[in-house]
This record gives sequence, C-alpha cells and structure tokens, in this order.
Amino acid sequence: MFVERTNYFAKPGRLDDVRRIRQRASEVRIELGLPAGTIYVKSDPAGEGPDVQWECAFASLDDNAKDMAARGASADFEQVRVEMGEAVEKFERHLIQREATRDWIGDVNLRDVPIVPREVRFRSAALELAGFLYLPPGDGPFPCMITNHGSGVFQGTQDICRPTVAATLMSWGVASFLPHRRGYGNSPGTPWRDDVSADFGTAEYDAQIAERLDAESNDVVAALDHVQALPEIKADHVGVMGSSFGGTNTLLAAAKCDRFRCAVEFAGAAMNWEQTPDLRALMKRAAAALTQPIFFIQAENDYSAAPTRELAEALGKTDKVFEARVYPAFGLSKDEGHFFERTGTMIWSADVRRFLERWL
Repeated sequence: MFVERTNYFAKPGRLDDVRRIRQRASEVRIELGLPAGTIYVKSDPAGEGPDVQWECAFASLDDNAKDMAARGASADFEQVRVEMGEAVEKFERHLIQREATRDWIGDVNLRDVPIVPREVRFRSAALELAGFLYLPPGDGPFPCMITNHGSGVFQGTQDICRPTVAATLMSWGVASFLPHRRGYGNSPGTPWRDDVSADFGTAEYDAQIAERLDAESNDVVAALDHVQALPEIKADHVGVMGSSFGGTNTLLAAAKCDRFRCAVEFAGAAMNWEQTPDLRALMKRAAAALTQPIFFIQAENDYSAAPTRELAEALGKTDKVFEARVYPAFGLSKDEGHFFERTGTMIWSADVRRFLERWL
C-alpha cells in the first residue's frame, strides 16, 4: 500500500484560503472519478509543521501514476494548483509505503483477490467434517482465526462459507478457517434440532442445548489441530472467534484448549440466556477456566446483551485478561442486532483488529 501525502504551508493570513482551495481540489478529484482523499488541518495554529495536509492511499505505484496523469490532464485541477501556489509559502509532496505493524498485520489490498476459500476435510473423533480455509495474498505462513458459524448453517444450505468476516481478516494479513461442525452445512452428523428436541424454556431443552454445544466445541478444537498442521499457518498464532452458537462454541473451545492464543466472542447464547440456567452455568465455568485473553462483543438490540455484561462482570472479579463491549443498536430488529458480527464489520473491525494486534 502506497500513500501520497502533500503538505501546505500557508502564507500569513491565508490558512482559510488554503483549506478552501484544498477542499476544492478534492471536489475536482471526485468530478474526475478519483478518490477524494483525506484533508487534515493543524490543530494548533502556532505549532510547527504544515498548516494543511492531504493524503490518499493507492494499491500500487501504477495506480498512483494513473491518478497523477488524470490530474495533469484536467484544466480545472490546474486552476486549483495555480490558486494554491498563490496561497502557500511552501508545498511538499511525498510518496510513502505503508509498513506492517508486525510481520503480518497490515493493510492488504483485496481489490482483485477472489474471496474464495479452499474446502478441506478434517477429522473430529469418528466424523470427517468440512472446513473452509481463506488465505491472504502473499507469502505465508499466516496467523489464523478459527471462525465459528451460528445455528443457521443447516445441512444443504447455500449460505456456506461466510466470506464477509473472512475478507476482513484477510485485509489484515490473517487467514481464517471456518469449520462446519457436526450436523451443519457440508458436514455429517445429527442436526442440532434433533438433539435438542424439547420445548424451548423447559429444563429438558436447557440440558440438551448445553450438552449439544459442549460436544460441538470439540469440533472447534479438532479444527485447531487441523490448521496447526498446515504449512500456510503459523501454528503458534491461532485464535478463535464466532457468533451466536458460534460464540458459545468459541468460549467453550477456548476454555478446553490453551493453544488458542485469544478469543473473540460475539453474542454467545443471546437467544437462550435468560431461559437456560444450565447453559449459563456452563459458559460461566468456561470463562473462569480461560487462560487466554477474550473479547466479548454484542449490539445493544440483540435478543439479550446479558451474556456480555454478566460474563464481563464475572471476569472482572478475577485476574483474567478480557475486554467487553456492547455497541449501540445495529438495525431495527433483534435479528439485525444479533447478526452484528456478519453485517457490522465496519463498526467492530477497528476494535477487533487492535485486540488481535496485541494478542494473536
């Protein structure tokens, strides 16, 4: 990733003019079909450095050259340049290249990259399950997140491989592996509704759902075993994340296996929390057993935000490393709030990236 950055040093009394002319330059860029870029104004007028800055990111040097050519061919942009030359004492242009924060985290250009996984099979006890591996462009090995789906990935579904979250991780240089747990999607096994046949809200339902999700979490640990053996993956830099049933499985699997570096848990048991004391107790025991950092996340208008708040309250009384955030409502319905992980990446991605930079 390359960044063009321009610095403008205003003549005395001309700061407002420089700001206005730079804004007009961005408007001309939009008219030319170019990205507007970002304008910065010095927060302390008496401080050192440029009074106004503009920057724009480019995927390649060729993209930057094409952008420069489009500006050079525009009479309107040339007029802006003349006006700016009269308003500044000094002008600087720099073309810089972004460096990764560490050997993997960075801003990866996915514009021409197919967001298509490699389907593999892996074993969990007696079952051969389906999994979907996404790799960022470039040379590996990569750190990896095991990503866990919710209950909606039923057998025969066409909603198979959940590319949105995978693409977000890929854009940071992180691989991801989506396992289809037993009885879901392309994997064999008993569908969860066959194992959880009691009426919702009954003690039988509570016992059945807790037993089923605890068994499913063994598939998540088996997925970890699989990816740690892949040459494309950094075996000691694998975390786990997921939403809804996938969030519950994230927590349970992390508690069972300290080889997960960290965990990001979205909306685990949000649709069940108040009606399932056995499941609540199972999740609280799992939280107490964690050895790695965890980040609990939900939207306020989920079916219940109590899982995030109560698990955070319980861990707040311990020395466990955790974060928890209930974001403002996302959409109008409880379903829209519940699917925050899949559809709200633009909201939570900065926080999760920061968490993974530190712990993955």
